[in-house]
Parts: sequence; C-alpha cells; structure tokens
Amino acid sequence: MHFCSSTITLIHICITLCIFGIIPNIVKAKNFTMGYLTGSQRRPGNKGYPRPGLTISGAISLAVDEINKYHPLRDNHTLTFTVAETYGEESESIYQTAVLWTEGASVYIGPQETCVHEARMAASFDLPMISYFCAHHETSDKKLYPTFARTRPPDTQISKSVASLLLSFGWMKVAFLYSTTQDRNFREVSRTIIKTLEGVGIEVRYLGTWPETYHYGYGENPFDQLVENSYLNARIYVVLGYYFEHLGLMVSMEKRGLLNKGDYYVVGVDIEQYEIQNPRRYLKGLLRDEIEDVAKKAFQSYLGVVGSPPVGFEDFTVKVNKYMQLPPFNFPNPVSRLGGMKRVPAEGAYLYDAVYVYARALNECLLHGDDPFKGRVIFNYIAGRTYFSAMGYMVYMDENGDAEGNYTLIARKPVPGVNGEYGLYPVGVFQLHENRSAVPVLQFTSSIDWVAGFPPSDEPNCGFHGEKCVMWKLAVGVTGGLVLVLLVGILVAYKNWAYEQELDSLIWKIDYKDIQINECTPTTSIGRICRNLHPLIRTSQVSLSSNAEADFRYTNIYTTVGIYKGRMLAIKRLRKKSVDITRKMKKELKFMRDLRHDNLNPFIGACVDPPNICIVTEYCAKGSLKDVLENEDVKLDNMFNASIIGDIVRGMIYLHDSQLRSHGNLKSTNCLVDSRWVVKIADFGLHELKFGADAGDDDSTDFEKQCAKLLWKAPELLRDPNARPSGTQRGDVYSFGIILYEIMARSGPFGQTDKTPSEIIKCVMRRDRNPPFRPKISKLEDSFDCVVDCMQECWAEDPEDRPDFKTIRTKLRPMRKGM
Repeated sequence: MHFCSSTITLIHICITLCIFGIIPNIVKAKNFTMGYLTGSQRRPGNKGYPRPGLTISGAISLAVDEINKYHPLRDNHTLTFTVAETYGEESESIYQTAVLWTEGASVYIGPQETCVHEARMAASFDLPMISYFCAHHETSDKKLYPTFARTRPPDTQISKSVASLLLSFGWMKVAFLYSTTQDRNFREVSRTIIKTLEGVGIEVRYLGTWPETYHYGYGENPFDQLVENSYLNARIYVVLGYYFEHLGLMVSMEKRGLLNKGDYYVVGVDIEQYEIQNPRRYLKGLLRDEIEDVAKKAFQSYLGVVGSPPVGFEDFTVKVNKYMQLPPFNFPNPVSRLGGMKRVPAEGAYLYDAVYVYARALNECLLHGDDPFKGRVIFNYIAGRTYFSAMGYMVYMDENGDAEGNYTLIARKPVPGVNGEYGLYPVGVFQLHENRSAVPVLQFTSSIDWVAGFPPSDEPNCGFHGEKCVMWKLAVGVTGGLVLVLLVGILVAYKNWAYEQELDSLIWKIDYKDIQINECTPTTSIGRICRNLHPLIRTSQVSLSSNAEADFRYTNIYTTVGIYKGRMLAIKRLRKKSVDITRKMKKELKFMRDLRHDNLNPFIGACVDPPNICIVTEYCAKGSLKDVLENEDVKLDNMFNASIIGDIVRGMIYLHDSQLRSHGNLKSTNCLVDSRWVVKIADFGLHELKFGADAGDDDSTDFEKQCAKLLWKAPELLRDPNARPSGTQRGDVYSFGIILYEIMARSGPFGQTDKTPSEIIKCVMRRDRNPPFRPKISKLEDSFDCVVDCMQECWAEDPEDRPDFKTIRTKLRPMRKGM
C-alpha cells in the first residue's frame, strides 16, 4: 500500500508539472508566426512606387531558415512568417495590421514606409512590432508606443556623434546650416541636432537654411548668401543636407578666401552611409564628371560625419538574392540571366536583424516562463540590449527600442596610387559610451591634415567683434557698404522675379487641340503632305554630292506628325495618366525650349493635359541615320561620311558643354536627318517629364528586341542597375564609337554576326574578356586609319581612356579639313 501511495503521489506531481509547463521536454512545440508587412507590389496605375520589398524580402527568409536550422528556439518551437502586402499605402498597411492580428501573428515585422498608426494598433493588441524601414520619430515615445522597436536607426541618432566631434576639438560656438527641402526629413534631424548641441553647452550663433536641393554649378549657389550672413559670427560651420550640397558650401567659402589660413572649418552631416568604393564622389558632386581644383583645396577644411559602411556585405547580398527567388516570394531577377545581382540596400540588413532580435527576445521570454504573446513583455527583452547586425558591427537597442546608429568620421586624404587626386576617407569612429545616454566617444584611426597644422579655434582671440580686446574701430565706408548691399539685394530680387515670371509664362506649353493630327493617308491633307515628303521614288545611287535633293523609300518611319502654326512637327506620345508640373519640371522644360543648335533637334513644346501627353519636336523628313545606312540606294562617299560624322560631333560637343552634360541614349535611331541632309541629335533631356511613363511600344515584352536597343550602351552602364537615364559623357563617347562603326561598315552596330542581341550584351558586360568584345574592324580595311583608331579609343573598356568629343573632332580632322 505504501508503494502504491507513492506511485499515485508521483503521478499527481507529474500531472501538475505538465499542467504548469515545468517539464520542458514534453511541452508541445508551437509555430510562432511573424507577420511581415512589406511593399513589393504596385496598385494598377501607380508606376511611381519603387517597391522596396523586391530587393530586401529575401532577408526574412534567410533569417528564418538560419534560426530554425542553426539557432533553434527552445522546446522545439519553430519560427515561420506570413506575408502581408501593403502596396506602399498607409491605409492598406493599417488594414493588414488588423488582419495579421486576427490570423494569430505573434509579432509584426515592419511596417515599411509608415508606422505611426500601425504601432498604435500593435500597442492596443499588445503585440510587438519591430520595424526595419520606418523612421517616424513619434514612435520613440513609449507612453504611446510601448511595444514598438526598430532595427533601422532613426536619422536623428546622428546628432550625438556631431556633438561628440565638436566637443573633441573644443568647438563650442558654431553656425548651423540645413536643408528644408521636402524630399527628405532634414527638419526633424536639424531640431534634434540643435537640441543635442544645446544640451552639451554648444552655442548655435547662426541658423540658416536653403529651400531646394542644390547641385554645384547648376543655378545660383545658396551658400554664397548664407556665408555672407554668418562668417563674421562663426568660424565652425555645421551643414546638414545631401552630401553633394556640401560641395557648394566648401567652394563658396574657398572662393571667399575663408579657408586659406585654416581659421574656418566645416563639419558636414550626411545621414546616408559612407560609400567606401567611391571616396571621390564627395568632392565631385552628383552631376559632375571631374573634381575641380577649388574643391580639392577647399575640402582640406572639412570633416564629415556619415553612417558607417557595412562590413562583409557581399556574402549577405548573395544569400538575399538567392532567397528572393525562392518561395514564398519567387521574385524574378532579370539581371541574373546576364550574371548580375540586385543591389541589396541597408534595409535588407535591418530586416534580417529584426527577425534575429525577435527570436532572441522570444527565447529569453520562454526561458523565464513569461507569456510570449504579450508585446510589452517581449519589448522588455529587446530594449537595452546589444546585438550583432548584418551590417557587420555591434548595435545597441536603447530604452526606446531604437537601434543606435554607427557613425564614421571622414576627412580629405590622397587617393592611393593617384598623384594629385583626393577623396574623403575614414579617420575615426564613434564608440558608444559606457553611459548609453551620453554622447559617444570619438576614436581616431588616422591623422587629420589641418591647414594650419592644428585645429582652428571656434572664435578669434579678440572675439568676433573685438569685444575681448581694447581697441578702436574705424567705421569708414559703412554707409556706402550698406547702400551697395541694398542695391545688390534689389538687383538679385529683380532678377529672381524676372526669372520666376518667365517660368510661370509656360511658353513651352502647347494645346493639343491646336495641333492638326491624322494618320498619313492619301485622302487627308496631312496625308498629301506626308506623301510629298516621302514620295514613293526608288532612286539609284543617291549621294550627298550627286543629288542632295533626292528622297527615297523609308523602311521604318512610324513617327506621328502634325501641323502646328503652319509647321510640320513630330509628336512623341508619353503613356502617362497625368503630369504634375513642379518647379523643377518647369525649369527643365524652359531650358529645353531655349536650347538651340544646328545639330540638335529642337524641342518645340509639350502637351501636358491628359490624355494627350506628348513631346513636340521638329520633324526631320529623311528619318533616322539608321534608315539612311540601311537604304542600299544611298551611296555614302567620303564627303557624305565626313558630313554626317561632323554633324554628330558638333552636336555632342554643344550638348556636353550645356547644362544637360550628357545624352544617355545616343544611337543611330536618335540621329535624325532633315531635308537638307543635316544630322540632328534627338531624344535627350526631359527626364522629369518622361519619369513614370510606360515604354508603351510593341517590343516592350520582347527580350531580344529590348536587348537590341542596348547595343550602343557602354559596358559600365550596362553593369550598373542604378545607372541614371542621363548616362555619362564617357558613355556617350562609347555610343559614338559604335555609330562610327555603323557608318563605315553599314552592317549594323556589331556587323554581321551569328550572335543574338542578348548574347552580344552579355559578351560586352563581361569583365574577364581580353580584349573586350567589340565589333570586328576587319571589314574597315579601306577606311581612314584615323577613323579606325578613333572608334577603338571611343569604345575602350576603361571610361577614363576614352577621348572627349573635342579631342575626337581633332582626331577625325584628316577626313575633311574644317570639320
């Protein structure tokens, strides 16, 4: 009886332990399902949404797979996730937040662009929410958002590093300049910087702003006036804006002579990550090809605070690309067919971190026997902890659930192995203080090349106005100076007013109703004009020297034509639902309307009223250069070739010297021939107007035909998935080299070949071919040596080895004197 009693007692104890979960090895395993809020798709008609989920979503699959395989949860629990598409819309994001709650999600991973209302909902549901993308500062308030955390550091985190730098050199009096553009939330970052500086005793003696994004060399430099207003009251400048805007301040101060003796210094604040592969970009700017000498000298007086670059990110990128093509996403990667990969932005690492941060908190929660479905409980296991990020460094999650940013100090250094060239390179890092709320500690990793040999003081010895020294001041010329400043101000205001009036006049705008448009049929008036312009005459051996007025049958003329104010014009339709005419677009259209050259096809105007959105240009009766080259009835003698080549070179010289700087899509189909056999370059500029327009042509789904349109594009641009539509000047030179081959060989851009366009593109993109894949020049034995040599230089693999168009003009001069 005693044995039976003991057995019964033991059974009761076991049952009690099982009920209360004290025996871990018999706890029923569960799936903890994460709700992944992402924007990977577009609503119909929303062509402007960038769909960031397409490049980062593989990171969540990677993290979940690694955790379940190599870092499993306690008690055989597993981690899964379900995908909720938001289309980049706040309303849909809010809806999906509610849906995930009803489906039993244990945590929200996200959301993406917006998070304020979603985080309030998560707090109401008492579910944790870990965002990898959203940067709204409001969610740092734990009274309203007690379950919200994020692995993407808020932009405002950079303020502590700025304060640390200033304190390191004893710079307690500064001028602070920041951008108020609507493109980026610099206002909130500026408020945080000012508050942080005041908190550590640094005086902001001057506060200045500029309203629009500025590119040095394009338009009036806003920093000229800001420096004029402040240089007598500050010597240390802190500037917040895009990295390329800092160049404008440095050049302005250098030209004023403030940087010659090392008395003035600039601290640049860049909330983007440091580009370790491109240290010269900070001195060059975004739209310029070369670094000016004035910039090289000016940046000796510059220190930059930037986001630290990732470490060992290449392997992570490969893995994320792999998982993006697997279920549940199955995102296609078109460039993989050509051996490329999608670039994974930092948000991909933050998404990966969010999963690991949650998994660690969940494990700790299970270990202590707490409720894993309580958001406030999970948050307590997230805040105040350090984790190793996919970015390659340790990150601290503060008490508000915000990941602390990692920042690097950069300064001007010589480019290794390149004499006389400079870039911005890391010279220090900001390490977290033991007291997490204090400013970080600046640790130098390299020396700084001070202009005077030592850091400047934040104010003159006698004070900014001599108040610290006993001295008399002469007031000669004060009145005259004030009058001069007033006159200059009036002149500047008048010029600005006149410019704004010209912008608002919209002289480029054309009412579509005023254009007489019809198809080219013989029964219409326009049809008769078209027939006269393109008579069905088959001439024999037409050449510039033998019959300049002859016309011929065209094989590919599909341009819509119309009559406007008695002129025959070409109309290019843009497949856009609407056009938002911004100030930037007005400036672009005005510039294009004013741009005139004999070898550029002039922009006449644009129709911007839906549904008839189109670009109107001058009509060229002979079609494109490609049409001419493919017409066997046209005999191209040396004089004809020299004339065609000379027209293209003159047009490109003018285009490269203009504000546009480059074409970006130069090819024989964009070189039009007018009735006088003059070549005019077309289809350049107007990137603001064209942005968001569908391709809309019948070939848009034909891969080979799309590749055929890229046969003129330079290899470095083909390899770059983020290449700008405007291209580069060196890229235009490569395209000209292909056109030069077309003219001389008359057998297409790559001659007679058995390769398909996609195979040609793949060969051109390969870096390991020696020599690089180019058209065969064996067919050009009878051509001028100067022409063959020039085209080979134009399509050199290294863009720096290609000549500019002025040099090309000189090299080809033997073809025809005076070209």
